[in-house]
Amino acid sequence: MLRLLAFLFALLAAGPALAKPLVVILADPRGVETTDLIAPYAVLAESGAVEVKIIAPSLAPVRLMPGRAWVQPQTTYADLRRRPDVIVVPFLMPAYDPARDAWLREQARGGARIVSICAGAETLARAGLLDGRTATTHWYELNRLAKAFPKVRWRRDQRWIVDGAVTTTAGVTASIPASLALLRDLAGEDTMRNTAARLNLPLPVQAHNGAAFRVNGDAALAGLSGWMNAWRAEKVSIRISDGFDDLAFATALDAWSRTNRSEAFASRNATSRQGLTIIAPAKPPRADRVIDPRDSDPVATLNAIAAAYGKATARYVALTLEHPYWLVR
Repeated sequence: MLRLLAFLFALLAAGPALAKPLVVILADPRGVETTDLIAPYAVLAESGAVEVKIIAPSLAPVRLMPGRAWVQPQTTYADLRRRPDVIVVPFLMPAYDPARDAWLREQARGGARIVSICAGAETLARAGLLDGRTATTHWYELNRLAKAFPKVRWRRDQRWIVDGAVTTTAGVTASIPASLALLRDLAGEDTMRNTAARLNLPLPVQAHNGAAFRVNGDAALAGLSGWMNAWRAEKVSIRISDGFDDLAFATALDAWSRTNRSEAFASRNATSRQGLTIIAPAKPPRADRVIDPRDSDPVATLNAIAAAYGKATARYVALTLEHPYWLVR
């Protein structure tokens, strides 16, 4: 009996050390970029090696941007029961929130690793967490942020950058390889590779030709053509039901909402394979096109957009997502 009690006591004492790493992904009811939020959640949750939660100031539904859908937060700052090991900061609306910034600084002082996705780097910069560090962000925001935050060494040549306890990523779809790289740090190479295989994702490559992402004649022509047709934009239903693929949904909702020829929305309320609850518009429009999201790799969605509206439109979408598809003519 004494040995059993001693064993149980030792197990309880070791509990925190045996717990999975806790990763929280910030959300705000005023809005959060769709892929920035869901890609890290999908990759980390799929691994089974990490506890991951969507956290917000309240449990009010959070608007996903772009697209017409909302996500249900899984916990709040007040209800968080232990300090997170990693905090992921997507592009949030607004980028600046004094209470949120103070919380981030407190967590950073406590030893949490901070990861910004895409233009989430602005939130970190405004909180002073990037001063003296090397960082990156979405190509479109980089020049503006470089002027606003000169203490940061901004780079364009990597899809993600790790500087000490802070990681930043390039635009939107860089969230996918960066999340795989984070998973490798947290759970090892084998877990990362197995997770990528199950999600049908390529292994992460850090090198990036960021200088090639810019508004040129091709982008301007595709954008102008889309805007001219915006008045007759297709209503695209992203069809989901309970157990849907998190990442495939996010990629589809995000990309089909960027064509300037279509407006995408979630078809119904549903809970994903990884436990994420998506809330559809209360009165969904009549769908002109229905998409069944099945492939997590953004290339599949971009190819579908090319088939629907032409390669130029798909490349334009890739430019806004900062995906290497933009580089393929």
